[in-house]
Amino acid sequence: MVGTLNIDYSQPTQSVGWVKSRDDLDRLMEKVYVAQQKFRMLNQQQVDKIFHRAAIAATQNRVALAKMAVDEGGMGILEDKVIKNHFSSEYVHSRYKDTKTCGVVEIDTLGGFEVVAEPVGILAGIVPCTNPTSTTIFKSLLALKTRNCIVFSPHPRTAKCTM
Repeated sequence: MVGTLNIDYSQPTQSVGWVKSRDDLDRLMEKVYVAQQKFRMLNQQQVDKIFHRAAIAATQNRVALAKMAVDEGGMGILEDKVIKNHFSSEYVHSRYKDTKTCGVVEIDTLGGFEVVAEPVGILAGIVPCTNPTSTTIFKSLLALKTRNCIVFSPHPRTAKCTM
């Protein structure tokens, strides 16, 4: 069911905060670091479940998110943003849902080695004002699939719809 998201953007949530100072950033990064240490321990089945649910949530809210992006950013065509949001969630999910991203992902018996997938760590996500919601969906899903936490830096013009 597609509807309007009921989110109060006047105050940041516990997991998302407006960074206004170096101290704010330090506190945020400490929390993200703790989360990253837990997230990196998940197995493939757990990661795939999170990835799937996030993609479904983004797909279900593609219209509401597109409307928020157009309203806040003051640019773009609603229908185009809906398509971009849908592509960012459906295509990324369909393309990577069966990709192994935890543990041993390849064994080269001839060369005598294994390729082991490990998260890189905390990622930085820069989000433009032109496509804030589709960019955030795309980057979030890839971060989730690879067990990486991500901290977004949205364009000030579209910060609320990014969060």
